[in-house]
Amino acid sequence: MKSHKSGTRYPLILYHRVMSRLWAATLVLGVLLLLVWGWEWYFNQPLMRANASSWLPVAGLVFLAFAMFAFFGRNMAYVQPHKDHLRLVTPFLRTNISYRRVRSVHPAVFQQLFPPKDASWAQRQLLSPFYGKTAVVVELNGLPHSPGVMRLFLAPQMFSPRSTGLVFLVPDWMTLSTELDSYRGTWLQNHEIPSRRLVASRR
Repeated sequence: MKSHKSGTRYPLILYHRVMSRLWAATLVLGVLLLLVWGWEWYFNQPLMRANASSWLPVAGLVFLAFAMFAFFGRNMAYVQPHKDHLRLVTPFLRTNISYRRVRSVHPAVFQQLFPPKDASWAQRQLLSPFYGKTAVVVELNGLPHSPGVMRLFLAPQMFSPRSTGLVFLVPDWMTLSTELDSYRGTWLQNHEIPSRRLVASRR
């Protein structure tokens, strides 16, 4: 471990893939919109209605800006154990999950959680690199934020389909699982002993 306070940062590889596909799509769309606007401006030949054409450069720049944000943001998502919580960070969401919320931590084969036969063609294309990989499932008593808010910022496959919890696909699931168990075990031990002393003192 790096220190008693914080562990290793584990990149979220599913989030990376989602953002990689998103930045590529928005980049192409942004470039196409600017090309259409450039054609109309250079040749003075409107390809769209006048009201729509006026928004082309703005929309193109917005898509390009989002593409650049997604390109750099895809490397910013990670999960990191700490002495009293698990930190989840993405470009849009940063939250600490107290170990008090955690019911269990266990590995699971990704394709058993999300069977390919139940996925659409687009979903299988997105998830195919992860079939056969092992994920770390963190079952919770409750999510740190409302499900609606968290689903705005995380991929559907980052939520456990069988219970309340989160699914983390990282490059080294075994080390994350071991490190998380170690931090959580120490936290539980430190909190169980004072609780037992308090109960004993009341008797």
